[in-house]
Amino acid sequence: MQRKELIKIIVNEIRKLELEHPVRVGVSGITASGKSTLAQEIALEIVNRGYPCIKASIDDFHHPKKLRYSQALSLADAYYENAHDYDALIERLLKPLGKGGNLIYQTQSLDLETDIPINPEPKVAAINSILVVDGTFLFKEKLNDYWDFRIFVDTDFQIALKRGIQRDKARLGGELATKQRYLERYHKASIMYINDCDPISKAQVIVSNNDFNSPELML
Repeated sequence: MQRKELIKIIVNEIRKLELEHPVRVGVSGITASGKSTLAQEIALEIVNRGYPCIKASIDDFHHPKKLRYSQALSLADAYYENAHDYDALIERLLKPLGKGGNLIYQTQSLDLETDIPINPEPKVAAINSILVVDGTFLFKEKLNDYWDFRIFVDTDFQIALKRGIQRDKARLGGELATKQRYLERYHKASIMYINDCDPISKAQVIVSNNDFNSPELML
């Protein structure tokens, strides 16, 4: 299936939801599965159809580095347990846009590059907005009930590893260091997520993304 066709079908499914608050869409998948790209494509299609869209990422809701790299835990455990500030994500974004929420939201709690907490100017969402959030562990028990629509990007680990090395090698110190980081931290934590949460079973839509140009869609 062509990507443009797939995106249109997904947005059609999202638009079927008739809620009294913004629709909150979570796009999950292992690291480097293509979830951020897919989320951006979905958001663009929503905007092109004339609907208000809020695009956010779990990457803007990290804990400070001292928690993300806790010396008391392995690299994978620290990432899986401590990388993201779910309380901030819930209180600043997911609750305000949910049932009974006040529609006043923020899309960031920490500047990842500077490792400094931030408190950006709140915004007010339109009632018919669609929120699209990408993130690795979005269907954990603590977050799962806050999503109105769940998408899982299903990509083989070896394919995601190759993509991740190409994407991150300049930032993480070369191919070998990037591969080691993925194997010991990101993808080991992703395996924990799949085993603990079975995110595929929670998704309304599954996108098989091994072939980026011809993804497969399962509803």
